[in-house]
Amino acid sequence: MQIFSKYIRLFLVALSLLLVTPAIAQNGGRNMPTFESFDLNNDGTLTEKEMNEAREIRAKERQEEGRMQRNAKNHYEFSRIDSNEDGVVNKKEFEDHQTRRKR
Repeated sequence: MQIFSKYIRLFLVALSLLLVTPAIAQNGGRNMPTFESFDLNNDGTLTEKEMNEAREIRAKERQEEGRMQRNAKNHYEFSRIDSNEDGVVNKKEFEDHQTRRKR
């Protein structure tokens, strides 16, 4: 019976690693926000106003959770994320920006 319970525990640990590892790898182990968390009106693009509102919401949530406000003042200017300079940020521009920040 002890051997069986050891195998069950080992299986559960392996299963949990399989489930958690992809989630961590998705953002490189960092808690980087997703495009969807910034797209407050779900229209597939971000305006500068929408991005600022989403940043404020995120900062407030982190503060309420008692989490550190790391890099709160170091966010990138909207114009640096809007690479095609059309006044809105689409998902590809946002993800490209996130990729550059991970480096």
